[in-house]
Order: sequence, then C-alpha cells, then structure tokens
Amino acid sequence: MDLLTTISISIAAILSSLAITYALKKLNISTKIQEIQKFNNEVNKEYFKALTKKDMKRLDDLEPKLKETQKNSIELLKLQMYSLAILLPFAMIVPPFIQSLFSSFTIQLPFQIPVPFRPTFFNVTFRDTFGAYGWFWLSFIFLGGLTQLILAQLNKPKKLPREKVN
Repeated sequence: MDLLTTISISIAAILSSLAITYALKKLNISTKIQEIQKFNNEVNKEYFKALTKKDMKRLDDLEPKLKETQKNSIELLKLQMYSLAILLPFAMIVPPFIQSLFSSFTIQLPFQIPVPFRPTFFNVTFRDTFGAYGWFWLSFIFLGGLTQLILAQLNKPKKLPREKVN
C-alpha cells in the first residue's frame, strides 16, 4: 500500500464531493429542496395536529397549503432528477477513471465494513480489502461527508451573545 496513492485517491474523493455540492448549491437545487421539505414538514405537522384535535376550521384553512404541498412534491421530484443528472455522469466517469489510474492499488483496513449490493443486489457482505474504486467510494462517502459537516459548521453564522437587560 502506497501512502501517497491512498492520500491522492482520498483527496480526489473529497474534491469530487465538494464539486458536486458546489454545483448543486450554485444551481440552487439543494436550497430549493431544503425549503420545500421544510414547508411540507411544517404543513404536515400542522395538519396532523389539527386532525388529532379534530379542528375542522383549521383543517379547512390548511386545505390550500396541502394542495401546495402536492405541487411541491412534483417540484421536489424534478429537483431530485436534476441532482441525479449531476451525480450520475460523475459516478460513471470519475471512479472508473481513478481505478484506471491506480489499477494495482489495494488497501486492507484493520476492520471489516458492510458493503451492500455485492455480489447480489439485496445482499450485504463484509470486506476489509478494497481497490482504488472501492477506496474512492469509501473516501467519498466518509471523508467527503466529514468535510461537508466541518465546512457547514465553519460557514454557520455566528450567534452573538445577548446583552443582559437589567
């Protein structure tokens, strides 16, 4: 196992994760999806609260918002398709390219992790040895995800301490 190759593959995975996130944010796909989900969740919460209380007036008032959530569901599906249109070309090009660059690379972890969809679709096997392709995806998921969480915390607006009023 070559440390430089391991780090190179991991960096490529992290950069790929960041690039996909950047593209989704630049196209406002992530933001729109979050807004729609937040709106739909709030309406559903209000609806079920009114339903449990049997508040017919509130249920009638929520009717237009419920229709809007149905329209939002179609919009959400479109946005998820756009996300897929960005993700699929990446998934079909970058990992195989990494595999072709580092075809002799293998890494053995000190522990086994579950790998779904191998050898059959509904089967989960445990593995500890991966090639460049597998190491890229592990790095993409775990290191890319960790990087996303760290960046989200760093970019979170700072809350200023409130002054006490006497």
